[in-house]
Amino acid sequence: MSKRSMFGRQQDSKKSTAPAFGFGSSNRDGAAKVFLTSEHAKALYGLEGPGPVYDLKSSVGRQDSSKNETAPLFSFGTADRFSKQGATSAKQSAPGPGAYSAGSSIGKQGDSTKGNSEAFGFGSSTRAGAARVFLSPEHAKSDFGKCSPGPSVYSGKSAVGRQPDSKKENSPAWVFSSEHRFKYDHVERAAHVPGAGQYNTIGSVGPQAESKKGNIPRFSFGSSNRDQRAKVYISADHEKGSYGMASPGPASVGAKSSVGKQSNSKNPTGNAWSFGTSKRLVYQDGLKAPGPGAYD
Repeated sequence: MSKRSMFGRQQDSKKSTAPAFGFGSSNRDGAAKVFLTSEHAKALYGLEGPGPVYDLKSSVGRQDSSKNETAPLFSFGTADRFSKQGATSAKQSAPGPGAYSAGSSIGKQGDSTKGNSEAFGFGSSTRAGAARVFLSPEHAKSDFGKCSPGPSVYSGKSAVGRQPDSKKENSPAWVFSSEHRFKYDHVERAAHVPGAGQYNTIGSVGPQAESKKGNIPRFSFGSSNRDQRAKVYISADHEKGSYGMASPGPASVGAKSSVGKQSNSKNPTGNAWSFGTSKRLVYQDGLKAPGPGAYD
């Protein structure tokens, strides 16, 4: 149910509309048109007169001029069409014109008092379906063999295994037993014992990790080179053949410089002088005084 607000204009004649107040909408142009005196009005002659174009009022609708009569006006009613709280008669709760939901007369009629009109539609059959329609025995003879399967189209069932055709007898079939083996206790224990070849045997070649077994002697190729072989002492006669091979050649000995510190104890080191690192003018306190022209 739609309840009207108590604020604003009341459409119900039994309820009085409350006074309404608002801010003035007048502007300065409207204030200038207020009549004060005849002298003021004389100063405005011609200012409010129409120009060369007159504003002609429409003859349709309400006429503002008192000389023209306003034609009668008609409008749609604002009363509630459907029943509402406080309705005093059935006429007040009856729906108005155009409020009825009229069902369409085309298509299936939901009202049991109205019969459905005949409906026709386009057929959905294909040409292939039309070709299978039986017309006469003579027409059927022309289609002999068209729908029959050709050679090698038949799916021949296998003669091995179960025969789904009831006319064929199934041949005997044998399967392996599903009985669990090693059900006895001693056999089950034997199943957990490792068999032959499952032991982790340590190799006999190389170092033996077990202390009871000794390691076999191992031999390998030497890693010495020819230069090391030539340095091996064999005898004094062999040593004589190597005289001079390890000695430095001429001009291969670097001559030591005679300037600076002499590392050879047979050569005396020459005198050396250097600049002192002591601070200068340490004891001259008079030099700390400012010179002439240094005063502010």
